[in-house]
Amino acid sequence: MQDRMKVTTMQMSMLVGSLLIASNMNTMPTAITMASEQDAWYAYLFPIPYGIFMAYLLWRLMRFNPEKNMYEMMQYSCGKWLGGLLNGILIAYLMLDLISQLRIYSDFFSSSILLRTPQIYILLMTMLLLAYYAGGSMEHLFRTNVVFITLFFSLFAFTPLLLLNEIDMQKLKPFLSGGITQPLKGGVLALGSFTDLIIFGSFLHHVRKPRDIYIAMKMGVIYSSMMLTIWLFCVVSVVSPILSSRVLYIGWILVQQIHITDFLDRIDLFLISLYVPVLLIKYAALYIAILTGIASYTKKKKFDFINLPMGIVITILAAISFDNTDEVSLFYAFGMLPLSFGVQILFLGSLFIGLAFRKKKSMPPDMKISGYGIGVWLTLACAIVSVLAGTMVGNMRGIYGDIGATLFICFLVLCVFLSFKEYSKGFASRGKNS
Repeated sequence: MQDRMKVTTMQMSMLVGSLLIASNMNTMPTAITMASEQDAWYAYLFPIPYGIFMAYLLWRLMRFNPEKNMYEMMQYSCGKWLGGLLNGILIAYLMLDLISQLRIYSDFFSSSILLRTPQIYILLMTMLLLAYYAGGSMEHLFRTNVVFITLFFSLFAFTPLLLLNEIDMQKLKPFLSGGITQPLKGGVLALGSFTDLIIFGSFLHHVRKPRDIYIAMKMGVIYSSMMLTIWLFCVVSVVSPILSSRVLYIGWILVQQIHITDFLDRIDLFLISLYVPVLLIKYAALYIAILTGIASYTKKKKFDFINLPMGIVITILAAISFDNTDEVSLFYAFGMLPLSFGVQILFLGSLFIGLAFRKKKSMPPDMKISGYGIGVWLTLACAIVSVLAGTMVGNMRGIYGDIGATLFICFLVLCVFLSFKEYSKGFASRGKNS
């Protein structure tokens, strides 16, 4: 996938949703409820500032050089040898991330869906699909994603309605009575599941303008957090925090609880047909980011020669790297967090330090902050304050926790609304300027 086509902000924002939502719906709720119990559904509020900060960093990178991706910028800023070494560290980290996620995916299918299919066959078929997307045009990936993620959002947004008869609010109560540590522990784990956003640095040369990457990622992060909050709310209120902290594929268990009359009690088979394509699109984006990094070592910047060999290597490593499902799930939920931050701080810190010594004669103007952008930050801050304040007084009287939880929901919904308004305003202004 070596084309230089440009993608729209909507396509980029939709890809953010594919990266963050589908892969965090099945096993991550188990780890988060294990840490936060009934307060788990507040967890995805805390990764939003990290996601916006990552969008800001990528905007700064693209503003410096719009025609390069982060691997090319690293070699330009830190030199051939040091830059190549740092690129190699990031590529190794992304490979480990993809290997662990592919192993979780194959274990889930071989144990829950395709019971008689050997795991290695599932991995091989999946890798062939990823290699197909990597050998085509970037347009294929983004357009396919828009179709499937739209259907995915449309259906999963109504999950609370589909589970209305199964939701028990008593499983969530008392609200925010466990102290401040419970939401924070869940928020830290949720933060680790958002670290895949760094792969957007591999696609910077496909973005039209520096501001597009910021607006797209910001809106994508906020609505993804909203969707995952709804999902965790359903997990805790339907399955219960105790059971959900002990069952590995809790997302699949939740979907199986949907019963619409006696004639529509297998909705899970229909939902899985939308869930899998979105998940595979994420793996394809992660795989392409790895190949793009390897291609940065060549003069032609092409990776056709390494596509299938790298796919075979990743397939073998995914099959032999972990002994069992529990091991890979614990590694993905808890082990990837410190590794992700260590690699990203090293990589991005070195990149920005190197670029600071490179003088750029002309750059696009600084980004103007709109009123909607300020509103997003204010509502986000109010939502965080509502949760933190509720944890401080929620154990005194139950009504205080109820108020904190209600304010959290209101401010989060308002934050999503303002982010969409900010995107719409930016899109309208670009249309007038063009």
